[in-house]
Amino acid sequence: MSRAATAQAEPPAPVQREAELTWDTDRGLLYLDIAFRDVLDANIRGKLSRGLPTTVVLTATVQRAGSNEPISTTTQTCRITWHVWEEAYYLEIVRPGATQTRWTTTLEGVLRRCAEAHRLLAGDATQVSPAAALYARGSIQINPVSPEVLQKLQRWVMRPSSTGTAAPGDALFSTFTGLFLQRIGDAEREVRFFTRPKLPVRFSSKQEEKRP
Repeated sequence: MSRAATAQAEPPAPVQREAELTWDTDRGLLYLDIAFRDVLDANIRGKLSRGLPTTVVLTATVQRAGSNEPISTTTQTCRITWHVWEEAYYLEIVRPGATQTRWTTTLEGVLRRCAEAHRLLAGDATQVSPAAALYARGSIQINPVSPEVLQKLQRWVMRPSSTGTAAPGDALFSTFTGLFLQRIGDAEREVRFFTRPKLPVRFSSKQEEKRP
C-alpha cells in the first residue's frame, strides 16, 4: 500500500472545540452542548442546497480529567432529505431515548438542528460523579458509508434504559465505545475533537420549568 493510501486511511488528528457540559441537579443528568456548523463546509452546504440527501453523525465519550477511559457515551444522528413537492427539508434526528422529525424550508434551519447539539443527554449520576471535572472526546462525520453501523447506533440509543446512554456497567459498553473511538467508516468528511476539562455548569430544571 502506498504512503498516500495509508495516510488517507488514518483518522484525522483531533482538534480542541468549545463545548459545555451541564448537570441537571434535580434529575441527576449530564448534558452536552456543542456547535459544529463549520464542519458543514461550503461543499457540503452546496450539496444541501442542491437537494442531495445528507447524514450528519456526532458521537462522543465523556471522560474524567486526566483519564483516557470513557465513562459514558452519547450520539446524535441527523438525516436530511429534500422534498421537492413540499420545497422543504425533512429532518430525522435520533438522540438518546428519542427520535424527532422536523421540517424546515431554509439551510439555516438545517444548520440549527443538525450542526448543533443542545441538551444532548450524555450520562447520569450513576455513571459520572457530579463533583468531577470532565471533558468530551468525539467525532463529527458527514455521510458515513456504513449504514449497518448507523443502524447499530440508532438501535443503541433507542434501547429501553434509564437514560439511553452507555456506561461501563452495560454488557455492550466496550463494543459500543469501539464504535466511538474508532472510525465509523469512510465518510465524506470527518472532524475529531476534544474539549477542555472543567467542572460542568449546574442548573435546576425545576427552576427553569417555573419561569414564565
